[in-house]
Amino acid sequence: GEYMEGLLSMIVREPVGVCAAVTPWNYPLMMAVWKWAPALAAGNTVVLKPSDTTPVSTLRMAELMGAILPSGVFNVVCGRRETGRLLVEHAVPSLVSITGSVRAGREVAASAAPLLKRVHLELGGKAPVVVFADADLETAAADIAVAAYFNAGQDCTAATRVVVEAAAYETMVALLAREAEQNTKLGSATTMDSEGVLVGPLNSRAQLERVK
Repeated sequence: GEYMEGLLSMIVREPVGVCAAVTPWNYPLMMAVWKWAPALAAGNTVVLKPSDTTPVSTLRMAELMGAILPSGVFNVVCGRRETGRLLVEHAVPSLVSITGSVRAGREVAASAAPLLKRVHLELGGKAPVVVFADADLETAAADIAVAAYFNAGQDCTAATRVVVEAAAYETMVALLAREAEQNTKLGSATTMDSEGVLVGPLNSRAQLERVK
């Protein structure tokens, strides 16, 4: 439109080029799709590094996509932390997107800064739930349990903090304890969907040790 009389102003959206993406282990397939789909739709190419503990689903997806997309449009490189650092610091990618820890986000931002790369950081947090005394406390407790324990709590938006109005505090603590003891199902990865299991296996021994 015209922002000044007699002059035409235009906003042109162009692809940035090569996008580097680093995905986590907790939702490896979905996280990969959430990164490459918008990037490819905008006309970019992608180099994606999956977590070293969950690379198989991403590699299989790349195989399937390779039968459709032109060569070099979607690329997967596997490796550990050093591989991710080399990908971020490489001169070719114009944009870097990572889903990971706050520590990883700081390192990526620092690595991307010298070349002024565009950076998209989705980092872990401590998601709070606020409960007021006039809430339906039993429903709140049941919903908080799901939000906290789904996928064994391996979720960057897991309900890891509960802020409760003082008048409802003791009741809420008791209800949450009951949910944990009686209503939170444990099971294997194969029963998580069919039997409503919230707490399945953890990703790795390292994650198990952190929980302990």
